[in-house]
Amino acid sequence: MKKIVSFFDKLTTPANLTIKDGITFWQEKVLLTLLLVTVGLGLITYIPSFVLSVMENLWFIAIVDTLIYIFLLFLFFRPNLSFTFRAASISIISYLLGMVLIITLGPFGAGPVWLFFFPVITGVLLGYRMAFGALLINTLTITGLGFLIKYNLTDLLVSFNFKPWHLAVENPLGKWVVISLNFMLLNIVATLSVTTILSGLQSSMMAIAKSDKKHRRIFENILDVYFETSMEGIILEVSISVEKISQYSQNELRGQSIFNIFEDPHQCDEAIKNIIQTGYLKDHEIRLVNKDGNIHFCSVNARILKDKNGSPEKIIGIFRDISDQKAMEKEKKELEERLIRSQKMETLGLLAGGVAHDLNNILSGIVTYPELLAMDLHRDDPLKKSLDIIQSSGNRAAEIVQDLLTLSRRGVITRETLNLNELVLDFLFTLEYKKILSFHPNIIVEKQITATTPFLKGSSIHLQKTLMNLISNAAEAQPDGGVIHIRTQNRHLDKPIKGYDHVQAGNYVVLSVQDKGIGIDPEDLKRIFEPFFTKKVMGRSGTGLGMAVVWGTVQDHEGYIDIISSAAKGTIFNLYFPITHDETLTKIEPLSIDAYKGNGEKILVIDDVDEQRQIAGITLEKLGYKTIGVKSGEEAIQYLKE
Repeated sequence: MKKIVSFFDKLTTPANLTIKDGITFWQEKVLLTLLLVTVGLGLITYIPSFVLSVMENLWFIAIVDTLIYIFLLFLFFRPNLSFTFRAASISIISYLLGMVLIITLGPFGAGPVWLFFFPVITGVLLGYRMAFGALLINTLTITGLGFLIKYNLTDLLVSFNFKPWHLAVENPLGKWVVISLNFMLLNIVATLSVTTILSGLQSSMMAIAKSDKKHRRIFENILDVYFETSMEGIILEVSISVEKISQYSQNELRGQSIFNIFEDPHQCDEAIKNIIQTGYLKDHEIRLVNKDGNIHFCSVNARILKDKNGSPEKIIGIFRDISDQKAMEKEKKELEERLIRSQKMETLGLLAGGVAHDLNNILSGIVTYPELLAMDLHRDDPLKKSLDIIQSSGNRAAEIVQDLLTLSRRGVITRETLNLNELVLDFLFTLEYKKILSFHPNIIVEKQITATTPFLKGSSIHLQKTLMNLISNAAEAQPDGGVIHIRTQNRHLDKPIKGYDHVQAGNYVVLSVQDKGIGIDPEDLKRIFEPFFTKKVMGRSGTGLGMAVVWGTVQDHEGYIDIISSAAKGTIFNLYFPITHDETLTKIEPLSIDAYKGNGEKILVIDDVDEQRQIAGITLEKLGYKTIGVKSGEEAIQYLKE
């Protein structure tokens, strides 16, 4: 039985319409049903009617019935014809059939039944206005029939081979009027009832369709993702905006578990538990994974929708992609950290600069006087060795002062055109480099000097010191031995790199020092360039200023630092220096001691520290100059005036 009903429903369902088309869909379905029933059951009535008409010599009825049935078959098998044509044909056929039956059998036969059906089916198929037109036609028809009865004109039908009408013997017109009035009353009531219901239904469906279209437009264009899930997390409905975030289509997600698009299923389970306990979620952050495996940060607002009995039915809500917002927050935090780091380094640099200035004044005597005294001693004098020790200690202290000066951003006093390739290769032959290897005999250094445009403006002394500190740190990070890779290369950046520093777009020559050591803890990485911050244990070299010098040198050279570090792979320091197109290398030839000697010339020495004036005076006098010392600029001007 179900198969028969399903087959019948399939035959009477419009192929090019859906239930969303409202009253138009149902009108088409009614028309198809009428045609199917008429063609199917009509054959049962057509055959005996045709036979009877022939037997009674009513050929007109037989021919009309045959033509109508053939036309109905034509309409049934041609559903592609316009609905208006097919619907109007059904209405006209019902009227014509009624008139034929009245003419041939009289007004008290089956004809009035078809006339009654005529405006009703017209209203159902063609609407309110056409129904009123059909009622008007029926009124005129009934009136015309009354006119035929009154003037006894029905006998004229006999001359056309029609049987005479069987009318009442007494007062046939009065009886016809009463019957006609009741007929029209019932006809009008039935037609108006049907058309009123259909008109109201059509208005309601249009309003529903308009509202549905409005909400569908919102649903399909909302930027946030609307969703409905079962209480177990099965996706029932989701807006099309989900495709932008998840790269899954709506159809792919419907019926799937929401757990499938969560990065962490435990996080999804917690979210469902929270909403069941509280009834809602507000600004709840989740992480979704899209079709390509990328993570999106989203904010969810949801609540439980209950049925009429108050039981939880489903979860509805919206979520929005806040990945850009999270990225901006992260970038803002990084900028704040860089600003704080820069301000901290600036403050420490100023402090270091002040300390270095005072230490310079103190150390100048320790470094200079041993050399001056040694000049007056014989080469084999036992005091000379002691003076050398004093001077060596002073020089080591002076190196720390120089580091402090570099940190204070006052260390770069020369801006030479340098070749980074040559600078690296030259460093590998220095005593400092050999000293590092002597402390770490299990370290192997490999170099890849590939920069094709290695020129930059800067100070070779400070850059070599930076390289020394990086190599020393790389060796310290591999206590059991390992390999240090030193590279130079050119890089063109079309867009900034968000590394340790925010490396701007441009052309750079890059110095890289890589180790396979223990890596740097993320918390330590934040403080790695702070002066005197060190993780070195007792027995290892270093004062805690090496990385601070690296930072200061890179800043002085208007460069950038990027650090890539992990516990499993070690650390890479990439130093980005702007390329200079001035390829004329600066070479300073050292002067001999004779070039410094004077011949009694006078030099005015200005220093506010007495010891500094004395040291300068003695040194210059040893070189053959005469000196005059003053402690201020005002005294110098006064001396020159005199």
